[in-house]
Amino acid sequence: MIFYSWTALSESGSAAPGESGSAAPGESGSAAPDESGSAAPGESDRDALSDSDLIALSDSEPGAAGSPVAMGITDDRGRAMKAAEEALGSGQAVMVIIEAVRPAMAAHTLAPCYVRTGVGWLGRCTDAGQVAWKRFFP
Repeated sequence: MIFYSWTALSESGSAAPGESGSAAPGESGSAAPDESGSAAPGESDRDALSDSDLIALSDSEPGAAGSPVAMGITDDRGRAMKAAEEALGSGQAVMVIIEAVRPAMAAHTLAPCYVRTGVGWLGRCTDAGQVAWKRFFP
């Protein structure tokens, strides 16, 4: 069974180049991805991510996107996106990362955990107050 892990990230100390403005509290809306999950038809998933997006997703830049302010796990991608959009719309977060995960067990401790399956979505507020989603493959 596939689950969806979402993490809302606060603003970092410096603004990333090309970052979209935040929506005002109470505004809602969603620029839903097309069937393939990509926000812009015709672009490859790698090309759809800006340099600031790639830095935010990189493990080599801890804190580049800020610290987590909300997170969760659900079995429905739509519910994960809705929860993420609420965090973005409230101004609590500047970006949200949703990743498809599967249940697993840690090798050394046998503790239950979740493992990435290799696809994710990065959400940010646009200047119009909607959430734009970009699919990526880490």
